[in-house]
Amino acid sequence: MSDTALPPCLHDLETRHQGPGLVLAHCRYRPEALGEDAFGQAGIPMPPGLERALAKRRAEYLAGRVCARAALRQATGLDAVPGTGDDRAPRWPAGAVGAITHSHGEAAALTGDARQWRGLGLDRERWLAPARAARLRDELLTPAERDTLTGLSEDALARRVTLTFSVKESLFKALYPLTGRRFYFQDAALEDDRIRLLTDLSTDWRAGHGLRFDVEEDAAGLLSWILVPA
Repeated sequence: MSDTALPPCLHDLETRHQGPGLVLAHCRYRPEALGEDAFGQAGIPMPPGLERALAKRRAEYLAGRVCARAALRQATGLDAVPGTGDDRAPRWPAGAVGAITHSHGEAAALTGDARQWRGLGLDRERWLAPARAARLRDELLTPAERDTLTGLSEDALARRVTLTFSVKESLFKALYPLTGRRFYFQDAALEDDRIRLLTDLSTDWRAGHGLRFDVEEDAAGLLSWILVPA
């Protein structure tokens, strides 16, 4: 779908290949420009109950699904839109895996061929302000992670806390569909370029298991992702 076919609340839809059978799609959204016919214009089904949600929630849902469809088309050849489960997590079509994120007017989706990838995690975050990062530090970081903050400036600490938060969100999105078990910020820890589980989630995903993560940073924030190979 080109920008000319998008409703006015969405713009700058782009896709790029992230690896074999793996595509990332990104777009921007403006809740204030969301029209009553935006879902129809985009060809995206509105899930039950969303019509009563605030414009922000409807716009970010729409943007995420538009990104997911664009990425699915290129990664798998499927012309499909992920549904929504009872737990509000995306339900991907057979043969595909993926993850969706949205934050402050930006949405993205990472999708892959299920023959090559078991799970994917993706998260976009704006940089936390130093004062907010200081308030959230103990909730988001394990004691060992907090020890690595010693000597950092306020700005550097805020960026580290933001990074840790985002990668843990990506880990949840990658592993929750595989394990069916919810877990929390104290249940995993960053170690260099890997994130390691500190609790057992399933017979396949036990404490000590680590996964590599990747990050792209810009002036506004960062995008993190985690890939679980098939």
